[in-house]
Amino acid sequence: MEITRREFMVLTGAALTSLALPLGGVAAETWRVPVLLYHDISNQYGDPFTISPALFAAQMEWLYANGYRAVPVCDAATLKARGEKTVVITFDDGYATFIDYAYPLFRQYGFHSTIAVIGSHAGSFIERDGRRPVLSWDEYRYLVADDLVEVACHTYDLHAFNRAKIATTAEVESDLMRFQQTVEKELGKRARVLAWPYGIYDRDRINAARRAGFTEILTSNEGYWGPVSNPDEIPRLNIDNRLDLVSFNQYLGGK
Repeated sequence: MEITRREFMVLTGAALTSLALPLGGVAAETWRVPVLLYHDISNQYGDPFTISPALFAAQMEWLYANGYRAVPVCDAATLKARGEKTVVITFDDGYATFIDYAYPLFRQYGFHSTIAVIGSHAGSFIERDGRRPVLSWDEYRYLVADDLVEVACHTYDLHAFNRAKIATTAEVESDLMRFQQTVEKELGKRARVLAWPYGIYDRDRINAARRAGFTEILTSNEGYWGPVSNPDEIPRLNIDNRLDLVSFNQYLGGK
């Protein structure tokens, strides 16, 4: 009997769901949203910030086959509280592989995603085990045109670890305002969502981000977004090559 790749994924996804166990150590809540954190999609690198194209495609197909909706950060809590199977898909850094491997799948499935952009790096490279190209503002203009992609802030020029760590609150606020001015010039509107580089933040920085106009703030804290979560400190689940589909289902909470 011949079956399509999608039919295979649906069948195996259903089987894996029946085998998976709920993720231990997570407090019961009336609802919780998995906010997935991706970076690069590549076969060239094997670091914790990279996932292979094949595994990424399998995870997206699994989500689609199991009835998940990928939605903007601002809509996730309301939709999940209504009982919908909701997930938020985020990408940090803005690697160019997004447009090759992620965006075609998202258009096919109707999935929304959020890309946290390093403003000063747009159209350039990130040095991480090699020179990895990142998306340009022209490419972001193309991506946001159908409302399936939201551009978020990953700072304008504070992505280097040491700079992010030692920056004063005033420097952080100035950097975030510069990002807002840049994204408004390039895309016609300011960003709502901020993702802290390396998860480095404190209450003073959160207040600075609020003054810069950000309404949802993503962290690198491991966990789920639930009724008791603070929109100033939204946790995420880092996704890379360590998760097969069984582990992926467990990581999403086994729901």
